[in-house]
Amino acid sequence: QKLVDVVATSKEIVLFESLRPIFRLLNAKDGRNPILEDFELMKLMGKRVGVVFHGSDIRNTVEHAARNFFSPFHQESLELEKMRARTEENVALLPELRKLKIPIFVTTKDLLVDLPDAHWLPVTINFDRFHQVAKDSPIFPDPQKQLRVLFVPSRSWLKSADVIEPILIKLRDEGIISYHSYIASRETMKHSEIPDAIAASDLVIDQFLGVIGVFPIEALAAGRLVMSYVPPEVGEIPIISVTPNTLEAEIRRVALDRPLPIGGIEYAQRWHNGNESVRALAKVFHFKA
Repeated sequence: QKLVDVVATSKEIVLFESLRPIFRLLNAKDGRNPILEDFELMKLMGKRVGVVFHGSDIRNTVEHAARNFFSPFHQESLELEKMRARTEENVALLPELRKLKIPIFVTTKDLLVDLPDAHWLPVTINFDRFHQVAKDSPIFPDPQKQLRVLFVPSRSWLKSADVIEPILIKLRDEGIISYHSYIASRETMKHSEIPDAIAASDLVIDQFLGVIGVFPIEALAAGRLVMSYVPPEVGEIPIISVTPNTLEAEIRRVALDRPLPIGGIEYAQRWHNGNESVRALAKVFHFKA
């Protein structure tokens, strides 16, 4: 009731994440999804609503695998089966969203392949906090020492740890990079620890999904070099695009040449400090940003 009161008295727009009901209504009529009753409740309150998807909640894993030989969705697993079940549930509701003219937002551009009628709502980071890392802990503090590499997969199978980790261990054993595994602690590493982890690195490795999410943007804001797979639909972004076939060579190149990052801080500030997210919402919901 408290949440309903807050929304009713102080909010004009309500965004539903991943089509999860906000009020957890359990009395869905005629077997309908509870989210539809939430939409009706918001309409009765005079609220405007939208839906936000982040990735695994709507991504077509079959088509992703067809586009990319290195997609983590080639190998069947219980985790992938659960992910597909959730995705299929959301996809089944898309016609209803369009019928109700509820705007759909995605937080990463790669999802526009799956939802071409969606609007890009850029992820927002604490830009000042991560930019301070760039000021306090510059990249390459000692060019004579090994390249410091950071890889923190939130979910090992999804972030291709089985491909990335062996390469990093090999390069560490050769003395080319300094690398400390965070994989064992991926479930317990707090977000508050991320700035210090980035500060102790020169190069941040992300993933092969083609998703440019919060973590790589935070690393850009911190003045770090970032490697991830950047698909064509994402557009120009100051990240070193890699695949499983090119990752090792690119790390060796960076370790040897020590190129300074160009444009990452500016990109993070331009698109991900919150201003562009407000503009995206203002454009769709017709209010002045």
